[in-house]
Amino acid sequence: MGVIMSKEFHRALDVDGSLKSRAWDFLTKLSRDADLTGLDLKIPQNAADRRVRTARVDLNHRAVLFAVGDSAEPMWLLAAIKPHDDAYAYASTLTLEVNPANGAMEVLRSQAIDATVAEFRKRPAVEDAVQVLPFQPAELVALGINPDVATEAVRLTTEDEILELAVDLPEWQQRVLVELATGTSLDEVRATYELDRPSAGEDPVAALERPTSRMQFVYLDNDDELRRMMEGDFAAWRTYLHPKQRAVAYRETYNGPFRLAGGAGTGKTVVALHRAAFLARRPGARVLLCTFTRNLAADLEADVRGLLRSEELTRVTVKGVDQVVRAVVQAVDGPPGPILGNSEQETLWEDAVRSAGVPADLASVLTPAFLATEYRTVVLGMAEQTREAYLRVKRPGRGVRLNRVQRAAVWTVVETYLRSLTTQGRTTFDVLAARAAQILEDPTLREQVPTYDHVVVDEGQDLHAGHWRVLRGLVAPSPNDLFICEDGHQRIYGERIVLSRFGIETRGRSRRLTLNYRTSRQNLAFAIGVIDGQQVLDLDGDEDTVAGYHSTFTGPVPVTRGFPGVAEEMRFLAASVRAWLDAGVPAASIAVLARRSAEQDRARLALQEAGVAIELLQREGAGNPAAVKIASMHRAKGTEFSRVIVVGAEAGVVPLDWVFENQSESEGPVLRGRERSLFYVACSRARDELIVTWSGAPSPFLPLSAG
Repeated sequence: MGVIMSKEFHRALDVDGSLKSRAWDFLTKLSRDADLTGLDLKIPQNAADRRVRTARVDLNHRAVLFAVGDSAEPMWLLAAIKPHDDAYAYASTLTLEVNPANGAMEVLRSQAIDATVAEFRKRPAVEDAVQVLPFQPAELVALGINPDVATEAVRLTTEDEILELAVDLPEWQQRVLVELATGTSLDEVRATYELDRPSAGEDPVAALERPTSRMQFVYLDNDDELRRMMEGDFAAWRTYLHPKQRAVAYRETYNGPFRLAGGAGTGKTVVALHRAAFLARRPGARVLLCTFTRNLAADLEADVRGLLRSEELTRVTVKGVDQVVRAVVQAVDGPPGPILGNSEQETLWEDAVRSAGVPADLASVLTPAFLATEYRTVVLGMAEQTREAYLRVKRPGRGVRLNRVQRAAVWTVVETYLRSLTTQGRTTFDVLAARAAQILEDPTLREQVPTYDHVVVDEGQDLHAGHWRVLRGLVAPSPNDLFICEDGHQRIYGERIVLSRFGIETRGRSRRLTLNYRTSRQNLAFAIGVIDGQQVLDLDGDEDTVAGYHSTFTGPVPVTRGFPGVAEEMRFLAASVRAWLDAGVPAASIAVLARRSAEQDRARLALQEAGVAIELLQREGAGNPAAVKIASMHRAKGTEFSRVIVVGAEAGVVPLDWVFENQSESEGPVLRGRERSLFYVACSRARDELIVTWSGAPSPFLPLSAG
């Protein structure tokens, strides 16, 4: 006999980790024998639903559950876990239903819904205001929305009011109302939530098969599944996917490369993990899951372990893309030479310009940054890396036009640079990518390299041309070959790339996620304000947009504070963090982010002097659950926190002045765009509260409404 676990039950264990061991004991007893001594199953007095029960978890907590299915041997749906008295009060108000519109299972808090509707009925109508839901109540009711809520919803004039009205509805109904309020059509809503599919009646197992039900519930039919959930960190994304996410991650076949776009917090990484796990469950499959940086790859590897059994994990390789490149080269050529650092590469480029005898008028353009980018985006993208190929290749988006004579001079510099590397016995990751692509394009050499049936890519916007040539070479063109997630607005490393140049055609096979799961509406609006007006192209070469991005929960308006000096700023930082800790906010859910190490060091000293335990996020990630996290904006990529303070958001630091020093004019817009995207990444890490501080003049990237 299995159990059905709700997301609310799951969240209680996430909030109070001390309940996990006792919840495990309770669940194993329940799954084996509901009459076992110690469970103390009781029906609350005056229960709205006679199937509801409470059961003892420990002396202070009780579970709220429903007996569903066969009355002789019921299946148990775990609705919540609460303190003793709260559990009885809560259980008496709940009902369990299957929504007739789409067959979704719902635990309803009817009294709370009725009370909210009654409060809204008392509010006076706003004259001459435009309603955000241009529909009739009957149209919403036909979708499965509570009739009383539908009647009030069509009167409302702001999205925040919609959220307030819908707060006690089942999650899928909340999402439908917000999506309709932000421009989603009725037809798209019907398709997403399967509203045209006939209901399967009251069968709970059949209801659980609906993607809409699986936003809130999971069926666990054996102890192994229970234990895997209990031993994990109870991250809800592992189990409860939105129907849009599930449809993308678990589609049986894509007839070629697929591209998933979406803003920060829309769940692209979640979908990538589930897609990799879905493919790895196929016997004999070889799956590569990769991303740009090693620390993000380490996070992916830890997360994918929570989705797969041990025998399935053997079919998945998780690596940073440069690790993939190095492995290809090493399999054929042996260990590569030492990797040159950024400053050493700059010196080598400067020496190459001088040695190549470049004309003075061109030498001023050929900065190390220009040449490194030219090599990554143009040279590495060429199928044949020869002088003749470079003289005729297209160079879209490079900003500087080069005639044939100038191109010949640039090619001479490139050859000089590469010869210097060879002479020194050194290399770079860009050069390794070129060599790896050559290996994979040679049928004989390719046989010496482990290849894959499926490649899943996260943070695709940060990969360069050489990376894409390597990834294309690692998997043969076929159904389900490449699955790519990207957000052009988070491009903090890579340059503009069009995938079709590398035989990766995703037009007609792409999807964009718009629902933000991480960030409150207020924080999302602030983060979008950071990138407002910045033109960004996606991996198909089309303009990316943040239009339609929305969140389904609210929070405080972000705080922005300027100070006359860093001492005052750091005192404010320490006081803010201390106030959160004193209010019971877990230390590990608080992060302090900065553009430079100087601001990180100041924050570390200020917090230590205030008696706050801190931990610097390094490559391998954090380990101390009792410590506030301090990180660079770059390191914060891929993370999320309840509370975030971005310090040092002043002119000259955001964007960082020295990034633009000694750069050609053509590189300025790209570098500035990268800096703006980096600030966007930092501001979009906060779920509940965001504070941005600076000393002196504020950053020009701050939204106009801030500062």
